[in-house]
Amino acid sequence: MHKLFLYPILIFGLAAAIPTIAFEEKPSTLEVKYKLNAELDELVLNHCNTYDSYTINKLYSEKDILKNDILNTLKKKKFLVDIKSKPLNPKSYSGIENNAQVNLVTNLSEIDFQHLSEQKQQFVKTVLPLIINENQKILSNRNNLIVLRSKLTENNSLNSFELNKLRKLSKKYKLEFDNEHKMEIIDKLLLRVEMIPNSIVLAQAAIESGWGSSRFAQEYNALFGEYTYDNTKGVIPLERENGERHLIKAFNSYNNSVESYFNNINSHYAYEDFRDIRNIMRTRNNFSNVNLLVDRLSTYAEDENYIKTIKQVIKSNNFIVFDQKTISY
Repeated sequence: MHKLFLYPILIFGLAAAIPTIAFEEKPSTLEVKYKLNAELDELVLNHCNTYDSYTINKLYSEKDILKNDILNTLKKKKFLVDIKSKPLNPKSYSGIENNAQVNLVTNLSEIDFQHLSEQKQQFVKTVLPLIINENQKILSNRNNLIVLRSKLTENNSLNSFELNKLRKLSKKYKLEFDNEHKMEIIDKLLLRVEMIPNSIVLAQAAIESGWGSSRFAQEYNALFGEYTYDNTKGVIPLERENGERHLIKAFNSYNNSVESYFNNINSHYAYEDFRDIRNIMRTRNNFSNVNLLVDRLSTYAEDENYIKTIKQVIKSNNFIVFDQKTISY
């Protein structure tokens, strides 16, 4: 492991956090310290290109949650590990054939769920529509980007409304907007504003929430166990190691949890290979081999068998059938 200290980011994190704290009512020294550390960790988690797989969005499905004072476990992180981006091996996507056909939208029916147990049916019927809806929203934004790209090519400019739309998407998907060529921004966004196969999302939600039975899912609407360092947005996992400051994101609804998961996969540096493979699938109009994408999710959890588990859940529950229930691509 290579130890890497991020002093520039520390300065930036402190500068960004102080104005927010200044308006709070008489915060204690410890509260201020926690707030600054939380802001910094949140910044690094979402924007830094160096983070080890143990730390990046490890997932939990614990049944209990500590309600102790989170300030009792404050401790600085000591190092980060460099993740080096490697070029994709052509063999890893050689099996993706060109597909001239476009899948049509089809509706869900009771027949689609008959192979599942009653408990699993209830979970899938609850979560799958949310996943499909999120994919629909994403593809709608993607189509808007394609229109903007066409207009920019023709007119070499965009109006204020279009620029504002582009700015909002850039912020959502964690891309620099100011001082960047708008065509490059659109091209980068098109790699991120993209669907994720229903089968993959559904399998991860099932694994990490215990098919909706975990306390995180039932009490905090957390289907994917995402990390946060903001104590206003998360809860403490039961088995968090001494000195760790991470929390598990809590949500107002399952829908918010699904949206956050999509944004995480579509924007975080750790899933760049996932997005590259997906882009090749897009160019060949063929998203059928979901295992190629699953193979790129190793940084999602520390479990070395995590990839095998996702594949097994997809296969044993025939989740592939639900990929045919999404929108046309």
